[in-house]
Amino acid sequence: MKKLIAWFKDHLNKLKIIFLISVIIIVLFELSNIAKTLSFDQLATIFSKIRIENILLMALIGLVSVVPMIGYDFTLNTILEQKPKRSYIFETSWLINTLNNIAGFGGFISAGLRSEFYGKHTSSKKVVQALAKILVFTMSGLSIYALISFFLVFVDDHNQYLRQYWPWLIGGGLYFPIVFCLSLFGKNEYLGDLKSVHRFKLIGTSFLEWTGVLISFISTGILMGVSVNIREIIPLFIAATVIGIASMIPGELGSFDLMMLIGLSALGISKETVVAWLLLFRLFYYFVPFALGLILFFKNLGTTINSRYNGIPVNLLRESAHKLETLLLYFTGTMLVLSATIPEAFSQSTFLQRLNPIHSRVIVVFPAILLGFLLIVAGRGISARVKRAYVPTILIVALTFLYSILAGFRISTGIFLALLLLFVIFSKNELFREQLVYSAEWLTIDGLIMGGLAVLYIIIGVYNSPNIHHRHHLPEFFLFPSEQIWIVGFVAILIVALIILLLIHFLKNKRIQIGEPLDETRIQHILEKFGGNADSQLVFLKDKQVFYYNNGDEDTVFFQLATFNNKILVMGDPSGKKTDFESAIEALITQVDRYNYLPVFYENSEEMVMILHEFGYDFIKFGERAYVHLPDFTLSGKKMKGQRASFNKVLKAGYQFEVIKPPFSSETITALKKISDEWLAGHKEKGFSLGFFSEDYLQRAPIAVIKNETEIVAFANFMPTYTDTIGTIDLMRHSPTKAPSGTMDFLFINLFQYMRDEMALDYFDLGMAPLANVGTSRKSFTQERIAYLVYNFGSHFYSFGGLKEYKDKYADDWVPEYVLYSRDSWIGYVMIALLITDNAPVQGRKKYSSFRRLIKMRL
Repeated sequence: MKKLIAWFKDHLNKLKIIFLISVIIIVLFELSNIAKTLSFDQLATIFSKIRIENILLMALIGLVSVVPMIGYDFTLNTILEQKPKRSYIFETSWLINTLNNIAGFGGFISAGLRSEFYGKHTSSKKVVQALAKILVFTMSGLSIYALISFFLVFVDDHNQYLRQYWPWLIGGGLYFPIVFCLSLFGKNEYLGDLKSVHRFKLIGTSFLEWTGVLISFISTGILMGVSVNIREIIPLFIAATVIGIASMIPGELGSFDLMMLIGLSALGISKETVVAWLLLFRLFYYFVPFALGLILFFKNLGTTINSRYNGIPVNLLRESAHKLETLLLYFTGTMLVLSATIPEAFSQSTFLQRLNPIHSRVIVVFPAILLGFLLIVAGRGISARVKRAYVPTILIVALTFLYSILAGFRISTGIFLALLLLFVIFSKNELFREQLVYSAEWLTIDGLIMGGLAVLYIIIGVYNSPNIHHRHHLPEFFLFPSEQIWIVGFVAILIVALIILLLIHFLKNKRIQIGEPLDETRIQHILEKFGGNADSQLVFLKDKQVFYYNNGDEDTVFFQLATFNNKILVMGDPSGKKTDFESAIEALITQVDRYNYLPVFYENSEEMVMILHEFGYDFIKFGERAYVHLPDFTLSGKKMKGQRASFNKVLKAGYQFEVIKPPFSSETITALKKISDEWLAGHKEKGFSLGFFSEDYLQRAPIAVIKNETEIVAFANFMPTYTDTIGTIDLMRHSPTKAPSGTMDFLFINLFQYMRDEMALDYFDLGMAPLANVGTSRKSFTQERIAYLVYNFGSHFYSFGGLKEYKDKYADDWVPEYVLYSRDSWIGYVMIALLITDNAPVQGRKKYSSFRRLIKMRL
């Protein structure tokens, strides 16, 4: 006997596996035999007769029935003397119990999950002891119902069939008294030391759990229309459950179903009805709650991963949801309009029917067209991340849902619109912008989509007109139900256009501009304390807005900017404290982004390229800036032969170079203005990156003049760079009738010598040569190669090549400069914005061309 017992102990695991496999084989064999006798047509008929509201009620009851099981985990955490958040216990407990319902295996899966979720901050021994108490009491409610069922079977004499289950009922019924006594009188640390309050909580939780199971099963049958005798169903259900648990098959799948199928059939219910009943019960009590548990699990897992990786995963998920939401809004809107435009195509083409998410017959043309176009506009608002788009989008999706119901509701349509609504709600935090600024890029996209749909509708209407005679047979694809319906749709488009404009106006909100007017005190503070660059002085022209950056104590950096459409054109590098540049750029981008603008950084150094690249900006090389190294400058040598000749010629003609300092008399300003007007020859002056004739501007720095004994014939104003190494000028103008040939060379050479000898500067900034050495390599960026074509083509008009050659006469160094732009911008529109802004006439002034204009465009 001892050898037999020892043999069983050694082979216990193998015997368990053999037992489990045997049970599964028997169950599958019996189920296959039963399946042969089923009528699947009758089964489909049963499902089709169940009303949609009854199905929804089954799902609700199934979810509510699972709730009592959460009490196990609240009690477990009380035993472990832990106080995690209630929401955390609810979410994790739901997953544990719904997974255990499906997987089974005697509760071992639930024990493992509970140890993982709740046992991290407690000793392993204490966790195992607490889990043992929980696991033992989970079957107490079933045991109580087994005792109740045992008495029901023997009290009711009408159904002798159920009495055959009495061994299973009495066996299951004895479980609770034994466990209760062991917990009450036992001294074992795994069960005996349980407090009374915890004991009764576990018993109550288990009883409510199994009550929920019974209610879910019985209510499913009732909602199917089955005539249910509860006094017969309860004993059969409890006996089948006890047998299923004893089989240890995951979720009792098969053994329980087999017992219920045989038992309910014996009670006079058709096999097809029983199968449908069991399927719906498993769906709504097991799988739907488990699906919700998985959502909660991934939410918890996502929260853990998200906190570990600094919020990046959730941000990526929201970004993806936002993009998908935008795509779905555009797609749904387009399909709605198309379904009203070419209804015959959607009714005849299987592909279009499947492609269209709104599976409905167009009952009225107007709402289909209206909702379609509004969904597209809502998609634009969501794509632009405008806060004001949130509520209108929800309303439009809700109206689309109502329209789909009136037009013939389908479950697939409801699911699609529900998912779309969830995307809108989930990505709410992505909507942070205060206004919609309709960019040229967006106008192009939406114009092609909405304009194309409108034009298609008009063309099809004309094509269907009975007054138009066609040589060929009209394709059925373009047939329209009637001319009257088309006219209604055409009028709808006109009305919709007005409604769209109103919605866009609402999304635009009150236009907020970026930047402030010039505050000379703040600007002077930054320049004098922290320095500037060759473009800083342009701020005093007052033709641009200024963005100030304050580090918390004082203003340290400023940007010069102009607005064109949705683009904030930032002129040159920032001025001020270099160590604050990155923070200042981030502050500028953040504010610009909040108000739905896109920055474009114009004529920037490589230092700015490196900073802005970190912010996700693309760039192209826009040209090169020329510098003369003043200590090495000389007129001697073969290279300077031509310049030396021009210089001597002007000098011998009796002209002199002189630097005059402010303040300038009205007579001097008048003389300079006369030269400027003569040089402009009626052309209007431009601003932004160029200086223009302004007395206030000229009074701020010295002016170099070329004059003879009687009058000034040329001048150039100094442009302070607020550095100790670089000098430059801005306006450089001469009298075409009075200045001798070579005046410009004479002026340049004297400026080089003056800034070297009198100001001790190292470099003279000759300004930029646009598109110089841009896109010349086969491996250059596509945008730069396009610019290279502009360079060659533009040379016919602006002499870009001549400008580069002129500067090469003096330049020692060429430093590249760049245009940087957001990846949401199209380079073509960026260049158009720069071209228009840089060449826009200064209001109220006749425009000259400054030294920069001369350097950039004229030479």
